[in-house]
Amino acid sequence: MPEPLFFHHETVQIDRIELGIGAIWQGQDLLYSSLSPDRSVALQRGLETLQLSTLDCRPFPESLAQQFHMALQGEPISWSWIASPRHGTPFQTRIWRALEEIESGQRITYSQLAATVGSPGAARAVGNACSRNPLPLRIPCHRVVAANGKLGGFTGDLRVKECLLAREATANSVQHPLHS
Repeated sequence: MPEPLFFHHETVQIDRIELGIGAIWQGQDLLYSSLSPDRSVALQRGLETLQLSTLDCRPFPESLAQQFHMALQGEPISWSWIASPRHGTPFQTRIWRALEEIESGQRITYSQLAATVGSPGAARAVGNACSRNPLPLRIPCHRVVAANGKLGGFTGDLRVKECLLAREATANSVQHPLHS
């Protein structure tokens, strides 16, 4: 008998921006997450994404809750939860894997990411794959920006993307201070 799938949602605030952390997991596999502040929206999107009708609800395991909160603080994380999206085209899957290689505090453009996965000129398709990222925070699509330096899109509120990037830059500069 397969392990059950679980769902939990918490409302959080960062820099006076209300958002949520909703997630579906099975064992150590993180299957879906949402930043919607609305629990019912997060749950419904998760069910649709994973093509499920029901889930068991249970609080986040302590390590998962801690890692989500570290990500919201901009702290570098060595995730112990495996990113396991269940759906996506082969191209989207390549993009999502490549996103995991972008270090905390770094930014890359959609064009650079397209070139990294061997599809130069596919910046728009990269943006589309980022918009379909089923695991924001865990798969850090917020680190991808437009070539002109603007934020581009995000799976949630653009203010959250801006906040996450600023927090990661600050955490990175504290951990790796410049020496004169």
